Amino acid sequence: MTFGNPFGLALYDKQQREVTSSSAPTSARHAAAPQRNSAAGEPTAEVGLEPLDPATVQQILATVRGLPRPALEGFTKAFRKRFQVPADAPSIADRICQRRHHDWIETFLVQHQ
Repeated sequence: MTFGNPFGLALYDKQQREVTSSSAPTSARHAAAPQRNSAAGEPTAEVGLEPLDPATVQQILATVRGLPRPALEGFTKAFRKRFQVPADAPSIADRICQRRHHDWIETFLVQHQ
């Protein structure tokens, strides 16, 4: 049932929550499905999967674009590795959309200053 997700096959998940592709819109590609608390039936958000507001995303992008060239290249390489961004993706800017990305970027910048 879950084996096909890495290959884009979501036979049992009609909303294709776990499938990513370059043709899917950014919001659909990064949207996190709320999980249900089995005891109460209430949605529970996974830590770090909360979406970032557009102002925060713009602030992060401005900070990252201000890095010196070698630091920017190291950041891009590390981000791609950490969040499994394919090498054929032309940019990582559209991938910075969740709280976990924000937290990782802050940690990376503090460690490399």
